[in-house]
Amino acid sequence: MEHGVIDTKLSSEARYEDVELAPKDAFGDSSPAATSSDELPGIVEKKVLRKQDFTIVPLLAGCTFFVFLDRAALGNARLMNFQKDLHLSNQEFFNCLMIIYVGYMSFELPATLSIRVFRPNWVYGGAVVFFGLCALLTSEARSYASVMVLRLLLGFGESVIQTGFVYLSLWYTNKELTTRCAFWFGTTPLAGMFSGLIAYGTQRNLEGKLGKYSWEWYYIIEGCLTIFWGLLVVALLPKVPELVGKRGSWLFRSEAERSMVMQRTIRANNVPDAKPRLDQIWKSLKDPKTWLGGLAIGAAALNIAAFSSFLPTIVHQFGFTPLHTQLMSMIPYACAVVSLPTVSILSDRWQKRMLPMMCCFSLIIVGFIIVLTTTRRDAGMVGCSLIAAASYPCLVMGGSWQMSSHGGFSKRSTPWAVSQLFIQTWSIVATQIYTQPPHFYKGHGTLLGLNAVGMLATFTKYWIMKKSNAKKDQVARDFAARGQQNPDSDKTYEELCDDHPNFRYVL
Repeated sequence: MEHGVIDTKLSSEARYEDVELAPKDAFGDSSPAATSSDELPGIVEKKVLRKQDFTIVPLLAGCTFFVFLDRAALGNARLMNFQKDLHLSNQEFFNCLMIIYVGYMSFELPATLSIRVFRPNWVYGGAVVFFGLCALLTSEARSYASVMVLRLLLGFGESVIQTGFVYLSLWYTNKELTTRCAFWFGTTPLAGMFSGLIAYGTQRNLEGKLGKYSWEWYYIIEGCLTIFWGLLVVALLPKVPELVGKRGSWLFRSEAERSMVMQRTIRANNVPDAKPRLDQIWKSLKDPKTWLGGLAIGAAALNIAAFSSFLPTIVHQFGFTPLHTQLMSMIPYACAVVSLPTVSILSDRWQKRMLPMMCCFSLIIVGFIIVLTTTRRDAGMVGCSLIAAASYPCLVMGGSWQMSSHGGFSKRSTPWAVSQLFIQTWSIVATQIYTQPPHFYKGHGTLLGLNAVGMLATFTKYWIMKKSNAKKDQVARDFAARGQQNPDSDKTYEELCDDHPNFRYVL
């Protein structure tokens, strides 16, 4: 496959519409079957995009839903006397919250690269079944040690699902990615809402049924639902685009659709059949964009992680009863359900990342100032809602920006693993600092400071990439003035990554 020839036609994401690939470019052959189609390319692409939107995104979205449903379970179970029934001290309970992030950190980079080694349906579906089983077994936990082991294993399984940004970047162009990531990750606040709803129902109706505590029923229900979804993903999720293009799948049967799948993955700055490369990993680790993006993503994700563990406790301190706390905890997540797709769609439409992220960080900081300075119940709920409503779109935009800011599969995958390192490290910190009710000054103050750091990192990353775009534009003008072609244009993105002369950053 002549990747160099293909890549010379890819000037930037803003001009990908001009790319046309012959069947030989897509499949390595020029058989009549590959060219026979009565449909125009635009119609075929709309059909392919629609199929992706109604299968790949919902399947991954369901995985993320159950990740956060199971992760948040411990916070809700605490209000059902989980901590009391297992005779856990406060520090032991905080350690149970913390250990899941150790599992995340230890497995994130292998998980990120795994979709190029194993079939994604088995990677993602198998992971969901695994952590669903861990959640189900938590209903039988009877000691501090058993909870710690199950939470650690839960982290191993859930770390795989966080690589969804990488998998989606194989299927969607940079112009489409943020919106799809929003719908993929948009199930996270829904999980927060449903977690509270399931907890409310089990606490009210199932306490003592068949000799089980309400928190045991809570874990049984969530674990069974999670395992079912994992089996569905194993059966339905497509392989990587180049395998679909070559061999087809139940979703893309016609030659025209398979060819379009290949065209689209190349437009998204992917090189088919790319494998994990150590030189790209090292190059990514030396790139300041990797670390700046990680700081910004880590800050936004930290708010979500803290809320998933402590929002019921925080809301309870506003003066609500334990039962009503389960319902009131849904309000901030409901705000995020609205804000996440709205902000992400606008970001894709305007092709802007820095400005909406800066606005989100500003709202987050305002929210923390409110909860730090007020004792009123209604004001506290407003502050929590601002934090949730801004944190989710900020994380999604930061994640998709991180993906589109790097060329080459391994160089693109590594920054997400680094981002997860920030997320999980800071999340471990979060589990140990929300220890001073009712105002949680230490916890809220720490998160306020880290979000200010994330805001500064966002602007610095923008400034670096803006200078790089300007430099590449100047080099292109110099070659054009001399009537020459840049010799690096014939190289692939796997060779040059985002240093390729045709690669441009979204700002």
